[in-house]
Order: sequence, then C-alpha cells, then structure tokens
Amino acid sequence: MAHARVAAPAASPMEFTGVVTSRRSSVVSAQVAARIEKLNMRTGQPVKAGELVARLDKTEIENRLEQARSNEKAARQEANSYGAQASVAHRSALAEHNLSKRGASSQMAVAQAQATAAQYGAQTAAAMAKADAAKTARELTEKDLARTEIVAPLDGVVTNIKAREGEVVQIGAPLARVFDPSDLLIRFAVPRDQRGKVAVGQRVELSVEGNARPVWATVTNISGAQEPPINFTVVEADIDDSKLAPGELAVASVGRVRVAAATPAPARSARDTRGAKP
Repeated sequence: MAHARVAAPAASPMEFTGVVTSRRSSVVSAQVAARIEKLNMRTGQPVKAGELVARLDKTEIENRLEQARSNEKAARQEANSYGAQASVAHRSALAEHNLSKRGASSQMAVAQAQATAAQYGAQTAAAMAKADAAKTARELTEKDLARTEIVAPLDGVVTNIKAREGEVVQIGAPLARVFDPSDLLIRFAVPRDQRGKVAVGQRVELSVEGNARPVWATVTNISGAQEPPINFTVVEADIDDSKLAPGELAVASVGRVRVAAATPAPARSARDTRGAKP
C-alpha cells in the first residue's frame, strides 16, 4: 500500500536586530585641549575630506606661541653673544700661543687663555642647545595652533556627534565619526546557541522601518568564539551597494535581519524506501 509523501514543515527564519555601518570610517577627534568655538557638523551631514568641521578657541595657544617666539629670540641672542665672546677668546688664546713660541708669553698665560676660550665655547654650545629647544617649542605650538582647525578625515557622512559648542575638550577626545557610505554592511549579534546556523556566504535580508523594500546582503565575517559573560557572536554581512537607490539606506539605520534557516530534506515515503540499498 502506497503512503502519501509527508513534507516536514519549513523552519522559521531566524531574526536579529542589525545596524547599518560602513567598512571604512574615521573618528574626528581633538588634537589639542581647548574650548569648542564652532561646530560645523550635524548628524547625517555629508562632508568632504579636508572640509572644516570644527574650530577650537585659539586664545590660549596664541598666547603660548607669542611666549615661545619671545623665548626663542632671547635664546638666539644669548647664543650669539656667547658665540662672539668665544670667538674673541679663541683668537686671544691663539695669540698667546704664538707669543709663547717666541718666548714673549708664559705657558700659564697660554693655559689661562685656552681655558677662557673653552669656557666661552661651552657656554655657546649650551646657549645654542637652549635656542634649539626654544625653536622646537615654538614649532610645536605653531602645529597646535593649526590643529585648532579640525577637518573631516575622509569623504563621508557625519554620525555619532559627541561634542557641543562651548565644551572644553581634551587631547584625543572624540567629537564625531565620519562613515564612508559607498561600502555599507550590516552588523548584528547572534546568540551563541544559534551560532552554528549562520555561515559565511549565507544571504540575509534587512528590513528597515520606512523603507519600501528589504535589502539583501551576504555574510562575509563571523567573529571568533566569545567567552562569558559575552554570550553572542558578531556577524557582518556585505550589502551590494550597486543595487541601492540614492539615499535608500543610511549609516546607523537599525532594522530586522532575517537569516533563512536551511530547508530540511523532504520526508521519504514507504514507496521511496522499497528499492533503496541498505
């Protein structure tokens, strides 16, 4: 008696919360400690590399630069003064040496002249080192002054603004992040017990509220095993940007990621198994 083929029910697709990000991004950060005088960026704003996005207050740095220039000038003058005295002392020591060879000067006088020349030479060297240090300080302050003008590090879109006008920021403080929207991807977390159901090369579907159609992507990277208390694995899926309409998907958009479960093989009927080899 033949039995009807029984198909196993299809497994429901897995769903996770995903966020749209970019393969290439860079942090906009402060390189000097100062007050934010002007913030020329907002979330979602497109920017070009080198475009001014923030300006820090220059007052304190300009005062430091004026002092550094004054210190360098004084150090150069001191080095020049000691250099002139060292030159005179060297000529005097040479003259005493020549006189000594003719018996017109004593060895003691020669030794004293040479000692004086050596002393002025050492003072000249110290003054020149001081002048060089002052020059370095002045150059570093000039660089700090230039760093009060903060520019976009790359072409992209501004997100994650963490600063506001009037705030005093420290060196290295992040102000915002710029994402390159030309190479988007989806990042989502998969619980450890479902890690084996997601594989590189698998297709996923992202649905974002307000978008008329879902976006498809391909899993390209699955992070390594996580130790407790982190009980999930981060998965990245590359979006085919060529199939996106202009403005269809923005960095930081959040949506639902559906991962289709593997479809099980259909159940075999009694007729199918009669002629099967053991």
